[in-house]
Amino acid sequence: MDTTKTFLRSFETSDIKSLHQWSNDTRAILMVGRTPLTYEEVVQEVEKKKKNNDLLLAIENEENKLIGWVFLKDIDYAHGRASIGILLSPKARGQGYGKTAMKQMIDLGFKQLRLNKIYLTTRGANEHAIALYKKIGFVVEGKLRQHAYVDGNYLDTYFMGILRSEWEELVKSL
Repeated sequence: MDTTKTFLRSFETSDIKSLHQWSNDTRAILMVGRTPLTYEEVVQEVEKKKKNNDLLLAIENEENKLIGWVFLKDIDYAHGRASIGILLSPKARGQGYGKTAMKQMIDLGFKQLRLNKIYLTTRGANEHAIALYKKIGFVVEGKLRQHAYVDGNYLDTYFMGILRSEWEELVKSL
């Protein structure tokens, strides 16, 4: 697995300022389908994730610069599943950081947390993300038609997942 460009570390309170900026980026707002967030709302979101025992990790590049965050939420140990999410700074998008960070987090979820399935949702309009998730090994498990209202349009939402057995086969082939 390629881990030369991206490093994961604990997400710290001092990282929230950057997360607030990225969360309010025009593209991030469009893909998530929400309104801009205040700094206090981002703080509340991070605190809520911590209270829920979500796994929050900061993403750093090879220069040790903070470029994003990745998380596993709704971790359900009884059923062996969790949802994954990622957000990169606008400057870091399209450079392979997201792919590497997702791979590292998936590997951690399957090996360290002993999950059986990791899943996500994404907007149908986010074709770049869907292509990335498919490259990593996620499969489309379902489509919720016109499920989200974003920027004056109703968009489909895709439900995608990867099983530990599928991930292990992919890792073997690398």
